[in-house]
Amino acid sequence: MGFFGAIKSVVTKYANFSGRATRSEYWWWVLFTILWAWIPLVNLLLLLVFFLPSLGVAVRRLHDTGRSGWWILLGIIPILGGLILLIFYCTDSQVGANQYGPNPKGVNLQTDPQPAAQPVQPVQPVEEPTAE
Repeated sequence: MGFFGAIKSVVTKYANFSGRATRSEYWWWVLFTILWAWIPLVNLLLLLVFFLPSLGVAVRRLHDTGRSGWWILLGIIPILGGLILLIFYCTDSQVGANQYGPNPKGVNLQTDPQPAAQPVQPVQPVEEPTAE
């Protein structure tokens, strides 16, 4: 998922706390909010505007790793809570569907196994024509 696709996804699901969000969706949103935070005059306004979408994508990201959204409360614990959440946010998606929905990457190894490899056919030597 690209930058603009991630922003559009988060904004359209701004108050949706169900489902899953990919790592790229989460981290593109974080980058977007950091870029806007550098504008001092709108910083407080954006904090209010971005609060629900940020909370929603963080909960969906935790769902993608197979954890409940309530794990976000670890952020209350100074330093250690934030580090644990950072590790959770960086963790890859749980393979296949979980209790929060299908894998947003479209990978479902539990129900869509890889097809068996086809045996390789030996190459037949090519006979060169002889000059008559």
